[in-house]
Amino acid sequence: MSPPSIPDRYLVWLSGALLAVLTAASLLLRPLAPIDETRYVSVAWEMWLRGDFWVPFKNGEAYSHKPPFLFWMIHAGWALFGVSEWWPRLISPLFAVGCLVLTGRLSHQLWPACAGCAGRAMLILSSSLLWMVFSGALMFDVLLTFWVLLGMLGVLTAAAGHARGWGLLGVAIGLGALTKGPVILLDVLPVALLAGWWQRERMQSSLRRFGGLLLAVLLGMAIALAWAVPAGRMGGEAYQQAIFWGQTAHRMVDSFAHERPVW
Repeated sequence: MSPPSIPDRYLVWLSGALLAVLTAASLLLRPLAPIDETRYVSVAWEMWLRGDFWVPFKNGEAYSHKPPFLFWMIHAGWALFGVSEWWPRLISPLFAVGCLVLTGRLSHQLWPACAGCAGRAMLILSSSLLWMVFSGALMFDVLLTFWVLLGMLGVLTAAAGHARGWGLLGVAIGLGALTKGPVILLDVLPVALLAGWWQRERMQSSLRRFGGLLLAVLLGMAIALAWAVPAGRMGGEAYQQAIFWGQTAHRMVDSFAHERPVW
């Protein structure tokens, strides 16, 4: 005898309730955690005090370790609700809600005949231990996950024959780069490049597929460069070198935290 199936809407609500409980517990039971959370709030605060929303600053020096999207989100909430500690700590949970919604959408796109798959996928994500830890943390990872999932949805939309999917992928690449740098390309490009294999029955011709992907990457680059070029000029030569090179290849080779053999 098969176990009784739980309606999909209950699984969706259960996923949201679990995220809400974890968010409330994080807000009520712990302060901002050093080193990362306190550092990111201090960078946003210093930008706020300086009135400089292009170049992040830390202790009076240009802060090149991360792009500005998270700091912009903090500033947006402070502009609406006033400066507070609670708003920055809500950013990851809000994007986590978006990740759950996109996970459900992706599940429906991949398995349209499966009535309960979307709720199950959302519950699996929301109950994963690593996700439960990071969904309440003031860090860049959940925000990046949101843009990766949006990019995946763009690829599936393009696979269904809708050109707007490539535009969606381009926006996801650009905003993902503004969130945590070009690392988003490692997440979305392999999936997009291999779409002709895993979606061969739906995908467009190779020429149209690669043409659409090229346009998506160019759009993403244009979005990222719209910030990086003027910010590099404002931040000086050392900052410009850091954001265009130091946070990608140089960091992987020479950083104490990222140093690894080439393989």
